[in-house]
Amino acid sequence: MENHYSPLLIGDQKELLRVLKKNQFAIVLIDCGAVNVYGARIISKIKVACRHGRIIIFCDKAHLGDSQHRELIKEILKIGVYACILAPYKEWEVLSLVSYYSHLEKR
Repeated sequence: MENHYSPLLIGDQKELLRVLKKNQFAIVLIDCGAVNVYGARIISKIKVACRHGRIIIFCDKAHLGDSQHRELIKEILKIGVYACILAPYKEWEVLSLVSYYSHLEKR
């Protein structure tokens, strides 16, 4: 990849947790749709499997009109995510968060 990041795309919770336990990743990007499917506990499970990693969640602004979805996002934020990015977002927004965190890791 141009910015020297090697992303893995995983669409299954069990596979995600297996990969995270096997390899410690600095950053985990997750879509709010996955949280809707698996529940907020997926964030806790990721934090246990990848203790030193940071979780960035992607969420669509359109979902914020749904009170149930807003409550889910509040719950996720209480559990502790590094950042929440609202769509539509620009590539530079994601890269700046990823780059900023990877620079902190190298210190």
